[in-house]
Amino acid sequence: MGRRLLALVFLAALFGGALGSRTAHATAAKSTAGPVVAVGVPGLRWDDLNPRDTPNLWRLAGRAGLANVSTYTVSGVTCPVDGWLTVSAGQRASLGGSEPVVCGLPSPPSPSGAGAVVPGFAEIRARNLRGKYAASVGSLGTAIHRAGGLTMAAGPGAAFAAADDRGRVDFYAPAPEAVPATRWASVRLAVVDVEDIQRAYLRAGSAAVTRTQRAAAVRQVDRRLATVLTTLPASAKVLVAGVSDTTRRNSLHVVMAAPALRPEYLTSASTRRQGLVTLTDLTAGVLSAADVPVPAAVIGRAWHPDGRPATVAAAADSLGDANRAAEISRHSMTPFWIAFMAGQLLLYAAGALALRRNWQGGRRRRVLAATRTVALCGAAGPLATYLVNLLPWSRSPHPVTTMLACVAAFDALLVAAALAGRWRRGVIAPGTIIAALTMVTFAVDVMTGARLQWNSVTGYNPIIAGRFYGFANIAFAAYATAVLFTAAGLAHLLVTRGHRRSAVIVVLALGAAAEVVTAWPDWGAKFGGTIAFIPGIVITALIVAGRRISPVHVVGCVVAGVVVIGTSAFVDHLRPPARRTHLGEFAGQVLNGQATTVMTRKADAMLRSVGHSPELTILTVAALLFLWLALIRPTRWRAGALEMAYGQAPALRAGLGGAFATSMIGFLVEDSGISVPGIALAIAVPLTLAAAVRALAIHRQAAGVLPSERG
Repeated sequence: MGRRLLALVFLAALFGGALGSRTAHATAAKSTAGPVVAVGVPGLRWDDLNPRDTPNLWRLAGRAGLANVSTYTVSGVTCPVDGWLTVSAGQRASLGGSEPVVCGLPSPPSPSGAGAVVPGFAEIRARNLRGKYAASVGSLGTAIHRAGGLTMAAGPGAAFAAADDRGRVDFYAPAPEAVPATRWASVRLAVVDVEDIQRAYLRAGSAAVTRTQRAAAVRQVDRRLATVLTTLPASAKVLVAGVSDTTRRNSLHVVMAAPALRPEYLTSASTRRQGLVTLTDLTAGVLSAADVPVPAAVIGRAWHPDGRPATVAAAADSLGDANRAAEISRHSMTPFWIAFMAGQLLLYAAGALALRRNWQGGRRRRVLAATRTVALCGAAGPLATYLVNLLPWSRSPHPVTTMLACVAAFDALLVAAALAGRWRRGVIAPGTIIAALTMVTFAVDVMTGARLQWNSVTGYNPIIAGRFYGFANIAFAAYATAVLFTAAGLAHLLVTRGHRRSAVIVVLALGAAAEVVTAWPDWGAKFGGTIAFIPGIVITALIVAGRRISPVHVVGCVVAGVVVIGTSAFVDHLRPPARRTHLGEFAGQVLNGQATTVMTRKADAMLRSVGHSPELTILTVAALLFLWLALIRPTRWRAGALEMAYGQAPALRAGLGGAFATSMIGFLVEDSGISVPGIALAIAVPLTLAAAVRALAIHRQAAGVLPSERG
């Protein structure tokens, strides 16, 4: 009996202690729960911060997750109101209207008891719901209210972010300094607007803001932030973010999320980049920090740690360098594409002249050899723009000049490699080497995080925020063209040795492997590209096999592409949300019946691409005209160069035909439209020209018109 009593006492103590510990833990958790305070500072960049001028921000960074935030919304300039509305919706949103030179400040809300109501909010919400992103403005505040929490806004911009779908916030103060110290603990979410940097630009008007003026505004931001931090409860979670641009200069901006045990980089499923999140991620991050479910209308994803810097200073330098590289790359794109277009047009003019003129003797051979070399340079250009990111060009005193010089140097090295060995005598061998190097580099890069594509003038840019991982449209077009020309070159080697069946197998095997790289969510993650790629692969294989191509083949290939990418997207959708790519998200939208908005937006972007990308439009038209007038119609230009190339290397027809099919279908199914055939033809036509002039030279040598080549 005594033993039973002792056992009962022991069990009671054990379970009692367990229950007591749970109760104590729950009480502690409840007592430590505090508000989430989101402080928005329009225009704040990492190069604004240092321990002397911004000591409070610097100390906060020492216990926070750190990142850049890409603030692109609907238009080319994200003004404060657009940034705040995007945070409110968790989707790209805007106030509407034209893009200003200098952004204005948000209008103050109308007082309503202890809170406030944003005037015209119903109209703003309806306009964004009708917009191309179908942004549900008010999602942030509504989610807090549905979870039983209260919202507070300090400052006009904060009211736009914290308002629910009726435009209301529960508590409002015109400035953070006016918030009673006891108010912070009574709300679930507090949004604070610190607009001093923006005010500095408004005071300057049309004049440029000097470094001294900007530094003074940033110091004022730091002092006002200190006022907020000293009045917050110890359990508060603090987010500081540069929620918008201030002028037409687009940048990446500051994000800090505290508390953390020590400085750490942040990332999210939206970007998959260390130290980078999107503006829409702020909505999901705030709601997750408040332990509130994220609504389906919010496309952003909560951030998570991704590595630790050695010090706050190291993080600030690294994130500042990332912004500078993005700015330089962004502003270099237009002059680069103009120069690239001009170079291609000159190449076509020189090619037409070389084929048309009746050059004599050694002079003709030199002209044809020079034309071939220049053509290979044009085809190697996209790869050279990737390889330049192996070098720290953004840290140069003259980064743009350094970048362009390095691109030219890499281009020359690639062509030298293509013409270095005995293979230079072949019709398509040098072009195959250029294509193979492009194919391998692009594939390895996208399979290892697309670091070379990042901030490349032919890749993607975090400020533009069209894409953050996988293949960009231009990169896909270059990759697919390189794969098909590489397959054609390998097929040529096998066919000339009597192994046609093996050549077809090699084309299909290489194409299948390249298609996996394109469609796999963690690699290429390319929706439209997967659909466009299969027809090009099959057409290349059919031509190598000597088979005729019918419309049934093309339609069947497109259907196969839809099945492949649909399967990839569905498998991606089965993964946890934090690991999904945009493919999985799109599969979820299809299952939920919400995909129409996305498809309509992409179709509209495809149609608009012709006018919005004049350089690539001109490139596409010029390449097609040159292909038709200078190469396909030899009688008019007195040079049957392409037919000679087909005669000496029949597989060239397969590579060109496959690349043309993929680029044209890609034009229809990709949202950037004209960029796909523009860059595909900018590689395919120079490679074809290089093969054609070499075939013409060999034909002339055989006819005794040109001296035979030695060495």
